[in-house]
Amino acid sequence: MTDLTRTKLESLSLQKLDPLDLIAPNFRVYELTRSELASRAGVDNRFPGDKELQAAVNLARKVLQPLRAAFGPFTPNSVYRSQELERALKHKPKSWLSTSQHTQGCACDVEIVGKSTLELAQWAADNLPEFDQIICECFDPSEGPNSGWVHISLKLPQQGINRKQLLSYVRDAKSGKWIYVQGLRAAAQ
Repeated sequence: MTDLTRTKLESLSLQKLDPLDLIAPNFRVYELTRSELASRAGVDNRFPGDKELQAAVNLARKVLQPLRAAFGPFTPNSVYRSQELERALKHKPKSWLSTSQHTQGCACDVEIVGKSTLELAQWAADNLPEFDQIICECFDPSEGPNSGWVHISLKLPQQGINRKQLLSYVRDAKSGKWIYVQGLRAAAQ
């Protein structure tokens, strides 16, 4: 167990890591690949390479750590997800390849108990200096303030410019289907 909180991203390597190594003041390596679904389904959700590890550590340092500093202890729902885990989660065939930023280590899904999902998304938009996307997903006020989760992604500098895109994934009142809409909101308008 080593403190790697000050180690430069490009110096981090899978070969040198222990799952209990500290990679941000309040996050350890294992928290970036932890998945209950992967455990139950026997899916390998380890990082395939240093690029995904470094992206996930960047996300932990610049997104998860500020959230923890503001709201206290929490465990992210999901950070890195292997292609196999993505297929299991989304019920897709083995030939399907996900384009989700989770498969690159660049995205996390979070919920904070006692904090409205919509309010959490807005806090992230107002307080995180960098992000690619913030998506308020599956939030339905009729199911309570903690319904859904917040998806936050952050690209590494070599992956391009972060878009600062704000979206919501909400149920369309007319069709009943889930749709993406611009902005952070509880319903399609």
